Amino acid sequence: MSVFHVPGPCTVKFGPVGNPIDLGTSKAGVTFRSRTGWAPITDDAHGTEAADYIFTGKAVQVEVSGIDVAKLLNANVWHAYGGLFGSGGAAGMAAAIGALASVLGKQLSIFERTPANVWTALIAVPIDPDSLALVSTTEMDVPITFLVVPDANDKLFSVIPSYII
Repeated sequence: MSVFHVPGPCTVKFGPVGNPIDLGTSKAGVTFRSRTGWAPITDDAHGTEAADYIFTGKAVQVEVSGIDVAKLLNANVWHAYGGLFGSGGAAGMAAAIGALASVLGKQLSIFERTPANVWTALIAVPIDPDSLALVSTTEMDVPITFLVVPDANDKLFSVIPSYII
């Protein structure tokens, strides 16, 4: 797993492709953790030990913390997530449970201020929120993690800063 950290402040937007909603600014920056998935294959001859491994894909976890609580509540990230938490009723919940990230994914954009760069993933889904942590008496740290999967062009990010290339 490789780790890349974009120092803050960074503005984060998430939502429908072409029209993501502003979640606020992360003073602590954004952390990218890339990983390649491998699933074990077992057979009778090896018992519970893996006989081989099969490639299951590439993904990136995007960790953001310290964004604006009011904007996060307004965006309603988890309630609207694929209907899983009630939006759309029982039918919406049934459609979302077990659905692939490539089906439920929305655009995630991260805007660096200095230098002015943009990271854009067209297929991202929020992962269950972690517990809140008080940073000080005046600021609350809201950690959010997004899972980014490849788009139709097999790219995790359709737009990345030129200093990465």
